Amino acid sequence: MRASTFPFPFACTLMMGMVSTVVEGVPTEEVVEAIDETEHMVVTGTRLPTLLSHSPVKVDVIDEEAITRLSKGTLRQVLEVMPGVVVRRSQKDGYNVQLHGFNGDHVLVLVNGQPIVSPTGSSVDLDQISVANIRQIEIVRGAASVLYGSSAMGGVINIITAQPRGNRASLDYELGHYTDDAIDGDTLTHTARLSATKQLKGWQGSISAQHIANPGFDYDASSIAQDGGAVDKNFVKLALSSQLDRTDISYALQWFDESKHRPQSAIPGQTSIISYQSDVQQWQHDISIKQPGVWQVNTRYLAHDETSGNTNGLRNTDIALGEIDAQYPFTAQLGEARIDWVSGVVLHADTLDQQNIDTGVVEVDDVNRQSIETYLQGQWQHNNTQLLAGVRVQNDSDFDWHTAAKLSATGSLNYNGISVHLRGGVGSSYRVPNLKERYYVFDHSNLGYMVLGNPDLQPETALSSHIGAAFEWPISHSEWTIKTDVELHYTEASDFIITLRDDEASTDAGLDISVYNNLDEARLYGTDVSVALQNDNWKWQTNYSYLHTEDQDGERLPERPTHLIKTALTYRFTHTDTSIQLYAVHENDVSPTAGYTQTSHDAYTTINTVLQHELDTDITVRAGVENLTNEHRAPDAVSAGVFDARPTSSRRVYLSASYTF
Repeated sequence: MRASTFPFPFACTLMMGMVSTVVEGVPTEEVVEAIDETEHMVVTGTRLPTLLSHSPVKVDVIDEEAITRLSKGTLRQVLEVMPGVVVRRSQKDGYNVQLHGFNGDHVLVLVNGQPIVSPTGSSVDLDQISVANIRQIEIVRGAASVLYGSSAMGGVINIITAQPRGNRASLDYELGHYTDDAIDGDTLTHTARLSATKQLKGWQGSISAQHIANPGFDYDASSIAQDGGAVDKNFVKLALSSQLDRTDISYALQWFDESKHRPQSAIPGQTSIISYQSDVQQWQHDISIKQPGVWQVNTRYLAHDETSGNTNGLRNTDIALGEIDAQYPFTAQLGEARIDWVSGVVLHADTLDQQNIDTGVVEVDDVNRQSIETYLQGQWQHNNTQLLAGVRVQNDSDFDWHTAAKLSATGSLNYNGISVHLRGGVGSSYRVPNLKERYYVFDHSNLGYMVLGNPDLQPETALSSHIGAAFEWPISHSEWTIKTDVELHYTEASDFIITLRDDEASTDAGLDISVYNNLDEARLYGTDVSVALQNDNWKWQTNYSYLHTEDQDGERLPERPTHLIKTALTYRFTHTDTSIQLYAVHENDVSPTAGYTQTSHDAYTTINTVLQHELDTDITVRAGVENLTNEHRAPDAVSAGVFDARPTSSRRVYLSASYTF
């Protein structure tokens, strides 16, 4: 693996001169004052800070306490337990997400309301997002193009980072071990993180650095091919903020470095081994200027450099993203009615360049696209009823004009002590094909597949609707409370973009070759049901999702589960600061990947458990087991041409400690 070019040890040394940890913050100063300790403040559904109980849009929230308990590493471990969220391991050892049957190409992942670069298609790799400094994660399922534009057809995952405050520091370390499928001589995983904040003369500074080392795992030590590849990751973030004349200004620099290596096969008659290799370096610059509650301008520039492929066919890819997002909220009176509006303008640009390192051939020659977008959304409330309506207009340099519209309503009532919240809505959405889907060459011949871009792709459009109800009631003469939620959703999509196997090209090349194509139409519909029961010590939550997807020929869309069950049981001890959680994920009737004609397993269950204990206010220890039953796909499934829905995973035990000073 290549050495990191960023002075990672220097970052750690710099932090030792600072004496603070990141204290969880919120989007604006007003939100800090307004937060009710018993309820979350959310921003993703309306782009305005809103109490969760008052949000006219259903928002699933996972807070800092749960994030800290579930993961010290990356976002993947956190989203695996979120209701209705399907997490898939990719063939490149990354992790992508599905919402409402839409794969990662149609789910927009944001950090503080702005998009991040994805290494493959539009699917952001969840394993390239550190959980360091995350205050909370908000998930909005369903069409969200009005507020967030292209790629938000299936929903939005918004990662909201903490605002640094005060003078503190923290140190985290986690040691893990693969119990059954460890690599000989290298069985341990390591995660280390150091964070610090410092306040000086009206300025607040912060720095955090994280290192993750994982040797991977292997189901069959006698074969050359390794099932789970080795990976090293480094994350560094520097931030500086201040308030000048009632205007908040902030700057953040993020650097990410990742190296992956996975042996695949031997060259016949030679001692050389062909391996999958990926080396990524990414820089991100964010500047934000705002008058809280009045206006804000956020800018982001992100540069992603990646060298990946099989070791005898590497390609270098340069991707850049630039965005300026200006937002202006205002209030207007319509007779006696008050309408809260949020408006904005977004300027966006992408570039892509790809070169075959071995041949020197430029396969994608600095292609680019730009867009300008504007949106307006209004929220009207009268007593316990809210109406929400909005529209977005986008002009794309390659695909001209596109629009999205949304109309939804919510209402609340109380009946015999039972709180009822009703909601429903309809919305249109769209997605412009990204540069990688149109031009990129995913050549992983050593893994047995290639994915080719298609310059003739057309934009996707969809019309979605949903109706739902949430109920909450206390159980008489007890401390228990029950919460339930039911939602039905239905989407009809046109020109739906998926990868389809090119049988002729696959036969000629002896590989599994897929090409991005438009489907004439696709239908996705289903039901989400959740039940939660809790008191001061116990919390049990179960979520069930039913999903049906089909294309114009009645064929199922690939890699979607018909049934998804997620359940979690958490207990907090009364006299000690200790909690224990057991959670399980079950997928059933998973549709096979395109090109497979045989299936060995279309269902699986994974179980994880974690115990966390606060020794005192400064020291916390945590221990757990991932994939308790060591559920994983068969080692020879891919080579045998048989679809196995079980994950590429292995049982791992871990122990971690955190110290704040």
